[in-house]
Amino acid sequence: MIRTACALAGIIALVAPAQTTIDAVTFAQAFRAGAADQYKNREIKGTGVNFHGAITERIADGTTRTSLVITLGSLREGSATLALIRTWDEFVAAERARTTLVVALSGSGLPAPPSGSGPQTYEFSGVFDGQVRTIMRVPQAADVATPESEPCKGEQPQGSAAGSFYCAPLLVNATATIKP
Repeated sequence: MIRTACALAGIIALVAPAQTTIDAVTFAQAFRAGAADQYKNREIKGTGVNFHGAITERIADGTTRTSLVITLGSLREGSATLALIRTWDEFVAAERARTTLVVALSGSGLPAPPSGSGPQTYEFSGVFDGQVRTIMRVPQAADVATPESEPCKGEQPQGSAAGSFYCAPLLVNATATIKP
């Protein structure tokens, strides 16, 4: 009887996930530190602002869909405090300082920001399956070259490309809603 109870408890412990969702800021910090694999195939949830607008993503079957880059905030190296970014000027300053903390979202039915509305705040969730997305910094921040100014490994542009790039984690099967 005791063996059966222990075996059953062991099976339940193996099947039950330790933590079902991961906070997006915790995940993005781990990605920046090179430790995102511990969150592979886990659901990531958070809130952030889209300053990049809608990105048209081409799917393998030739169709397109909306993709988003969500800025979670600004995080300086060695700091544990995330500063929220709410305005375009704050965003450009964080991009210049290379302190933006972002995630990219890919999924069918992501809502595009309303045209001419400025930055939109989104609540989102998605799964990190190990994919990354190269993000181009805003032109106002492209004049500073740092090691973080590189595309994702294997995503270097063909020929010469002007601009500054950085690598962000991609959350797939993402859903998002615009917060009022």
